[in-house]
Amino acid sequence: MFTRDLIGKSVVTLDGLNVGSVEEIEITQDWRAESLVLRLSRDAAKEIGIRFSFKPRGVVSTSLVKGVGDYITLNTDKTNLREALKPLT
Repeated sequence: MFTRDLIGKSVVTLDGLNVGSVEEIEITQDWRAESLVLRLSRDAAKEIGIRFSFKPRGVVSTSLVKGVGDYITLNTDKTNLREALKPLT
């Protein structure tokens, strides 16, 4: 799979909350995908306690990715999203 295949892909939690879509992928110096930068949905922004702005963004570690298919599933649920997703300013 190429990184371009992930850009724009929807991201959801285990319980089906639409977190948003992949905007960028952060790569380490040793060429490993470290985290996903997401454009957040209104519901996800509300869950983590940030005000819904024009382009709310957040970062999630790739270690929390459970699977990739038609969408990316995170290994967390709605109630634990605040710990998994860091707001990006």
